[in-house]
Amino acid sequence: MGRKTARDGGQTAKAIATQIEQTEAALAKSGSAAAQAMLKRLRAAREAFVQVVEFVAGQTKASPNAVFAGSVPYLMLAGNVMAGWQMARALLAAEQQLAQGDADTSFLQAKIATARFYAEHLLAKVPGVRDAIVEGAESVTALPVDAY
Repeated sequence: MGRKTARDGGQTAKAIATQIEQTEAALAKSGSAAAQAMLKRLRAAREAFVQVVEFVAGQTKASPNAVFAGSVPYLMLAGNVMAGWQMARALLAAEQQLAQGDADTSFLQAKIATARFYAEHLLAKVPGVRDAIVEGAESVTALPVDAY
């Protein structure tokens, strides 16, 4: 969290979020049910990611224990968002190849189905992880160190 997010005030992470927004725009243009499902979940996950980045960047010096209490969930959240972004890109590429008449229809349809599954079953959890990071520090730090 400190080396990758707090060190630059979250600017690198926010730049990645901007790239994710570009993928969201492409999903919106697609119009397919799978792209719309991915768009809904990817947008919510990106927004949650940005909120966590802002929390980390804004609270690392003032409340380091609160920030670092969420370090493991933060890595999970960031990893799921980045993987979801790549799944969205794969979905778009598969749709494009299908539209061009690519012969490997079953493989491309599986890519689309897998991306939709990822969106609906993994990206859907990201806003809850955000809540645990931003609001859950007290439950992590409630016990004294010698109680562990």
